[in-house]
Amino acid sequence: MPLPDPNIESVKSRLERAQLAGHIYQHNQHLLVLQEPWAEDGTILNNFVQHELSADQIGLQFGLRLSGNQCDFLIGVTHSNQDRCYEIGAGNLKADQKAFNLLYAFYNYPKAFYLVSLPLSANSAQLTDAIETQLFSQPSLDFLNTAIKTNPMGQQVNWMKTFIVQQALEMKIRIQTCLY
Repeated sequence: MPLPDPNIESVKSRLERAQLAGHIYQHNQHLLVLQEPWAEDGTILNNFVQHELSADQIGLQFGLRLSGNQCDFLIGVTHSNQDRCYEIGAGNLKADQKAFNLLYAFYNYPKAFYLVSLPLSANSAQLTDAIETQLFSQPSLDFLNTAIKTNPMGQQVNWMKTFIVQQALEMKIRIQTCLY
């Protein structure tokens, strides 16, 4: 579905009026990133999730890439842990990845950065599939498969994956709502 007004300034203005984030960063003429995203109730969005056994952390950021009158939803994902053998510096990000701040929490610095991209008009099944193929299939993120909790109905739930998909889906819907 094409954007009603594909002008980046107009898109940025609509995102700001919808109060989706503390700041909308314009990286260039085609890329916007939500810095300090807010939840629907105006509180700061929890954009970190940590595995309770391995201390691996995932940080999420959201953005938009405009191309003509089409728009892609972007999910910037940082992975950090306590292994100090390799840490990403801001200078190591390439191309559009540079628009995303390297998120970190506590004492962990990012070890990897992943960028998931899909059309903003994608439905929830397509979003889940894009995250599964572009992110969850990464061998370095295998720890996500061990983050399992039992829900109140007694079912085993892969809670970290569920958290990532749910946060991405909610933000994508909120962005769509303010733009269309």
